[in-house]
Order: sequence, then C-alpha cells, then structure tokens
Amino acid sequence: MTGTSVCPERRRKRRPWIVSAVEARHHALLLAIGTWLASLVIVFGGSGHTSVLGKLTGPDFVHFYTFGYLAREGRIAEAYDWQALHAAQVAILPESEASIYPPVYPPQAAVLFIPFSLLSFTNALRAWSAITILLYGGIVWLAWRPARKHLTDSVLVFAAAAGFPPFWQIVMNGQITIVILGACFLAWYALERHRHFLAGCALGLLAVKPQFGLPFAVIVLVHRDWRMLGGAFVSVAAQASLVWLVLGGQAFIGYYSMLPSIVAHADALEPKAFQSHSIRSLTRLLPAFAGVPLWLAAASVVLWKTARAWCEHAPIAVRFGLAMLASVLVNPHLIVYDAGILVLPLIWFATWYVQGKDAVAIETFGALLYALFLAFLVPTAALIYVQLSVPVMLWLFWSVADRAIRADTSSTRLDLAAHSFA
Repeated sequence: MTGTSVCPERRRKRRPWIVSAVEARHHALLLAIGTWLASLVIVFGGSGHTSVLGKLTGPDFVHFYTFGYLAREGRIAEAYDWQALHAAQVAILPESEASIYPPVYPPQAAVLFIPFSLLSFTNALRAWSAITILLYGGIVWLAWRPARKHLTDSVLVFAAAAGFPPFWQIVMNGQITIVILGACFLAWYALERHRHFLAGCALGLLAVKPQFGLPFAVIVLVHRDWRMLGGAFVSVAAQASLVWLVLGGQAFIGYYSMLPSIVAHADALEPKAFQSHSIRSLTRLLPAFAGVPLWLAAASVVLWKTARAWCEHAPIAVRFGLAMLASVLVNPHLIVYDAGILVLPLIWFATWYVQGKDAVAIETFGALLYALFLAFLVPTAALIYVQLSVPVMLWLFWSVADRAIRADTSSTRLDLAAHSFA
C-alpha cells in the first residue's frame, strides 16, 4: 500500500456528450466570433444593397421600411394591397423586386417605422440593426445580472447569447423580434415586482405579432388574473388610439380586410420547412385533414402543461420562461429569427438548474442546450424533412414543466426578484 488514500466511492465517469464549463465557454466564443465574422463578410463583401452571396441584405426590413414610408405618405390603404405594396417596395429598392411580402402586420408596425422611413434605406437598416443589438445585449445583461451568483461565467453567458443562431437571424433579416423579446422582458420584470397590471400592459405589446400571446391568454383565463387581462386591454387600446390619431380609421379597415385572405392561404405563405421551428412545421408534413387536428391537439397539450406549471410553487422566471417557450412551440407561423426570444428562458432555466445542484439534471440540461443551438444552426429539414429543433424544444419544455410542477418552495426558489437589480 502506498501513502495515498483511496476514495471509497468511485468518481462518476463523465459521459462522452458532456463538456466542461471551460470547454463550453470556448465553444460559445468560437460560435459567436465565427458567426459574426461571417456576417461581416456577407454584408460588406457585396456592393450596394446586395451581399456577396447575391442576396438582399436585411431582406425583411425592406417590407417594414416600405410599410413606414406608405404610412408617412398617408397611403396606408396601399400597404394592405398586395400589388400596390410591392410596387412601392420596388420603387424604393429595385433590388427587392423578387421579394414579395404579404401585408400581415397590424398598423401599429407601420407607426413604429415612420421615423425610420425618414432615412435612406441603408441608414435606416443600420439604425434598426444597431437598436436591435443594443436592446438585445441590454436585455440579456439585465436578465443575467440578478442570476450572476449562480451563472458566474459571464463570458460563457454573453458569448452564447451573441452566438445564439436565432439572434443572428434577427439582425441579418432586419426583423422586429426584438419588440416581442422586449415586451416579454418587461412583463417578467413587472411580475417579479407583483405588478400584474403593468405586466399585462407589457404583454399587450405582443399585438404586433399576436400569435405569441396565446399561452399568456390561456394562463390569464385559467388562473383568473384579471389585473393582467385589464393591463393587456389598456395596452391594446392605447396602441389602437395611437394608430387612429396617426393613420386614421382606414388603417384598421385595410388590415381587417386582409385577414381572411391571409388565413385562407396560410400554408401557401409558409417558407421552406428548414426555416420553420414550431410544432406546426411537423404537422404540415401530413395531409391537411390530419395535420391540422394533430397540431391543434399537440398545441392544446402544450398549453395545458403551461397552465398547470403556472403554480405558486414554481419561480416566476421559470413559469414565464415556460410560457415563452410554449409560445414558440404552438405558434402557427414561426421562422428561426422569432425563436430569438428563447434567450431569456434559457438564462432562467440554466440559473434554476445550477441552483438546484443536481449534477445529472444540469448535465442533461446542458446537452439539450447544445442540441438546441446545433438544431437552430443546421437546416436538418432540408435533408430529413424534420427540423430537429422542434423535438429538442419539446423535450426541454416537458422536462422543465415537470420539474416546475414538482417544485418545492423551500428548495427551488429562484432568487431573481426585481429588488436584485438594485
């Protein structure tokens, strides 16, 4: 026998798919740096408004820019006429002729982009991209700050957030997902302070993309949170009043006249399968007579689980994060950039798991995070028809929801109260 002691318990062997914290940090840094260096090449490697790949930079932004321009010119009725909208878009940016956008956004989106329409398209896109990046970084920082005693590796957190594939897609497409992310952040912050009315006011901002509000509507009705409901009504009414003052009643007439056509042709308007990341992207693989009922059934189960997990024993951040994840899963139309709102739930879930100090649970959660990042990055549906991000999100949702339902306040309370921001 040597002088060294032998531990009576064998050290648990690390499973091959588990990485250390240092390895995870290096991977996150490589992803963030590689992604944004590639973006610089794509954006600045071309000429004019066209990238080095021959594609329009900020392709979705041209739609919002045209929307704001028509609103500023008092031509809001044209914004809800397919041909007139496209003609105005091409007049503004001839390179966008091949891009046709259905007028699906409510008129408050037009009001939002009126100031940007005062700039040239290039400067407006730069301004919107800068605002998006700054707001995203600020929201991530404010969400991480009260959790920093648990998520101590700030480099890992911010590198992972910067390299999150949906965030890259938000910026590269010039999309407005930051409005949804900001609304959810403000609602969570209000709920941490027990200000349910203000939380409802923040959630009312989801009216710009109302499909994201479905889980919150279910939660409000099931748990009879009338203060939150009242706040949402006030918020939507304020937005409608602003639209009426700026654009007049014609904006509402145009928007509501388009809705039946949009609903009737919803599947025809969907992008390629590898660009969609919700349950509906899977059920669309089936014939309509089977796909639609299956989607409704699956969405109902997710919403039921979300409402059940919204109990007093689960931390507010975890409950809210589950509702945000559910809003992605049940969304009838979700492109990868809209999954950028998941950066908040991932921070909250990670904090909760680390605080729980269950090594197996932490490792499983970490493996799911890796799988989710990879699934958002690789267009698997282009190869096997199924976008693997959806089953990964379902697995993550079910795991967190089950843990939330079993939560014990004495051991799983998450210290993310609003006073932690002080």
